[in-house]
Amino acid sequence: MKGDEEYVRCLRRANLDAITGKSRLTINSHKREIFANIIRCERANKTPSYPPRGPMPMEDTVGMGVAVEMLLKSLHARGKIKEWVQFDTLRRVRSSYTKAYDSSPAGVNEGASFARGTSRVRPTSCPTQSEFFADILRGMENRMGYDSTADHGVSIQALVKCLDLIKIDADDLATDEATLSEANQLYKLGAYICICTAAGLRGYEGFFTDLAGLRLNVNKGKEGVIPDKTKKAKGEKLLTEEECNSLPHVVLSLQGNFKSEGGISSHLINLASKSMSGLETRWWIEKLIDVSALEGRFSGPAFATPEGKLDESSNYNAGLRKYLKIVQDTTSLIDKDIDVDAFYSTNRTPRKSALTRAKRAGIEKDLQNEMNRWRTVENAKGRRVRFNMRDLYSEACLLMPVTWRYSYAQ
Repeated sequence: MKGDEEYVRCLRRANLDAITGKSRLTINSHKREIFANIIRCERANKTPSYPPRGPMPMEDTVGMGVAVEMLLKSLHARGKIKEWVQFDTLRRVRSSYTKAYDSSPAGVNEGASFARGTSRVRPTSCPTQSEFFADILRGMENRMGYDSTADHGVSIQALVKCLDLIKIDADDLATDEATLSEANQLYKLGAYICICTAAGLRGYEGFFTDLAGLRLNVNKGKEGVIPDKTKKAKGEKLLTEEECNSLPHVVLSLQGNFKSEGGISSHLINLASKSMSGLETRWWIEKLIDVSALEGRFSGPAFATPEGKLDESSNYNAGLRKYLKIVQDTTSLIDKDIDVDAFYSTNRTPRKSALTRAKRAGIEKDLQNEMNRWRTVENAKGRRVRFNMRDLYSEACLLMPVTWRYSYAQ
């Protein structure tokens, strides 16, 4: 039957993947050693000490069934990048099975263990954690490879031009009551692009922006002055704690459930009010606050609908691509041969653009990593979960040699 033939083909494919999951050089080396050892044992009239090669148990203890289901998905599921699915998509079949096993009677009764440090070790009989299944995964990954459409970055000048166009269109629409809502949405789009770029955020992290936190801290750092030596610096650590407090900055407030932290937490990041390339972070944040007030919103997510519901990322993604196409058509800042829809999106483009600009500005790699990994516990020097807003702001000021310099270099 057709189904049986497909099943057998998947079984054979899984075995071939397991065979190729090990390095050929390693396999040949072990093979030679085994044959040489057998000859030596024959001379000494000794039985070699290798375990029996069979028969195998009449049950699936190595995850072959899950491997077959992964291969069936590769045959029948449709991919987003190509007609077929990628290896990372197939891995979800394994992870779902593993979680199902962990919550089964066998999984919950397995022995617990304790290990010092961040790692956790637990003995398990889960088939998808077997060495054979690991070989299948390696072989499958080597065979399938990767084909991704990762977002690209653009020059900061292109993003600044994009924001200028958004501001012009929004100002025109704001003059008419009938198109005021469209204008407000454009202002939110501009603020979103600017915030993600200045803070080096991934696209979804921009939606953590907290409106109440922005309003509470918006006047802090407004009258700051940039020291002359800072204007001339190229990546030099010239900012003292006292100077940080007097720098012109604007407070970005983020709130949500963050990885490696418990419960809802607030995060404040002090950014330069205006970057070297003309990224007007303070102007866009103040405009975002004004637009939210016009919609009757004073707390909750800053990037939300007039009713207060968290907005859809697709709306911001479409807006970014629309204005990048205009920049591409009217300037030389984006190559004419680039497919904007394929290579740019709010998910990574602002962050990658900021990272590229930081490198060109001479910002050292350690500072870039600390800025771009703001969510991790190791680099969370500017926030604490249980601090009040005043303490959070004080802590955020101490981190300004990182956050301000990074955003000012944009």
